Amino acid sequence: MRRACFLFLVLAVLFATPALAGNGYPTTLAGFTLGDSMASYEDYCQEGAPIPVSDAPFLSESQLKSENLPGVRGGTLAFGNCAGGDRLVRIKLKFNDHSQRLFNRLYDRYEQSFGKPDKYLGDAFKNVIAWEWRFEDGKGGRVALVLMWSRDKEIRPGVSIKMTQETLLDEEFECYKAQRKGSMGKMGMTKIGSLDAYVPR
Repeated sequence: MRRACFLFLVLAVLFATPALAGNGYPTTLAGFTLGDSMASYEDYCQEGAPIPVSDAPFLSESQLKSENLPGVRGGTLAFGNCAGGDRLVRIKLKFNDHSQRLFNRLYDRYEQSFGKPDKYLGDAFKNVIAWEWRFEDGKGGRVALVLMWSRDKEIRPGVSIKMTQETLLDEEFECYKAQRKGSMGKMGMTKIGSLDAYVPR
């Protein structure tokens, strides 16, 4: 009897977890849907060629026009540039309202929809408060959702949201690594000879 009750409780917890709930796998934010072709959102982006992401060159990024999204002061749409297609991999939004009050309101809505976050990504002093929710669709699809408030001038001050389709991100990264495997010499990359120059004095 005890074993049956324990099994029931485990199953109840598992199926109550937002990451496994039927409606708990978000893919759309502010009208943008992860996995869509970036061509669908050209009218929302500033003119000019997309820019490769410096720390993730397997992604390219387009700046959003803030006038198309009420309350939003900026943001980016990042899409893959290696594995084929131009699939939307990541959405970032920054708001006009920098207040912690807006952050708290959004946090409450997120917790109502998805339950408690999975991880705290902010700092201990609360100069940056960032919570992450992680989701799986049961078919290998993974999405990470980060809600952040910052008063650090170097870390996206104000309120921001970042949503990433991690499965697509991994595919683009693996493609990038495969293309560059064994190509360091061909690209003329040099090695560090002495560490002296890289030790501040």
